[in-house]
Amino acid sequence: MKHAADVATFYGFRPLREVERRVPNLERRAHSFAIASAACVQCHALHQGEPVLAYWASPSPMHMPAHKAGAPGVNPRETGEFGLNIVGVPESIAEVVLLKTVATVITEWGATIARVRLNALGDKDSKIRFEREVSVYLRKHAGSLHDECRDKLARDPMAPYRCASDSCKAVVEGGPRAMNFLSEKSRLHFKEVLELSERLALPYEFDDLLMGDEREPRMLFAFDLKDDDATVLGSTGGRFDDHFRTYLPRREVAGVSASVYFRKKGMLAENFKLASPTQIPAVYFIQIGLRAKIEGLSVVDVLRRAQIPVLQSFDSAKFSPQFASARAAGVSHLLIMGQREALDGTILVRTMDNSRQTIVGLTDLPRYLKTLR
Repeated sequence: MKHAADVATFYGFRPLREVERRVPNLERRAHSFAIASAACVQCHALHQGEPVLAYWASPSPMHMPAHKAGAPGVNPRETGEFGLNIVGVPESIAEVVLLKTVATVITEWGATIARVRLNALGDKDSKIRFEREVSVYLRKHAGSLHDECRDKLARDPMAPYRCASDSCKAVVEGGPRAMNFLSEKSRLHFKEVLELSERLALPYEFDDLLMGDEREPRMLFAFDLKDDDATVLGSTGGRFDDHFRTYLPRREVAGVSASVYFRKKGMLAENFKLASPTQIPAVYFIQIGLRAKIEGLSVVDVLRRAQIPVLQSFDSAKFSPQFASARAAGVSHLLIMGQREALDGTILVRTMDNSRQTIVGLTDLPRYLKTLR
């Protein structure tokens, strides 16, 4: 758990307890997705729309997928959850940072990723059109559905899409696909996610039957493992703008979330109380432009392997807000990557006190930073 927290910290996430302290009169309880979501949304609103990246852990997962909970050898009571939230970032970079962080945690826990499955369900307009078509289709094939799903159909038309029975699966496989009903905005957003995901070198595929989450997702993803792992059970997540909005009615809220599920046998309750990192970073990594954001994930990997703590914010593509954050954090040096540096494989290192600048190659960066005082 400490290792997962360390990984998340390098990618810009902070412990949920730190976020909670920034929200006055917040009731502090055992962490879960609902508690984490409420705290992140309220913190985002209270601090002038500042994006919030938080990690947390729970001994009792709230939204573990039904197929995971019912899988052989998986006992929900013996399952733990490591969660990540990004609230306040509507752009596709949020999904990419989330995918990268989850993939790193899973891999460094010792599991091998077979693939990442992704599906787009779209915004409310997209879902209304899709569900209207689904309702008509399922009524025509109601006789072939599992008895329980057929009884639910009037009040929950999407029930067969969450059902694990062979009869419902056969009906759903021949039914409408959400991708065909996406609005132009939703289609472009998903296209960006796919294009940026390619740069992560993650094996991914489009799965238009990845559905069944009750949190009104606009996009879903699921990590599948190559082999059964002694610890990791898998990971799911997605974009939940509409669900996050329920914690702050009448306000626009954008947010993505993911969870890594694992076997918790033998773990103590104290293991789930994740604390703030003890190392105080002396450098702040500024990325200017989307290309630098994507290439910057590799830079963070280099610094993490060299055990050089760094602060950064992947939510802003402009220099000024990132520089203001760096100044507020009191760091001694800036690492700056723009489009030119991203293409050249270099970093601009600038001292905060006299603005002296040095261009350093990425391969030499850890060694150079360790010489700074």
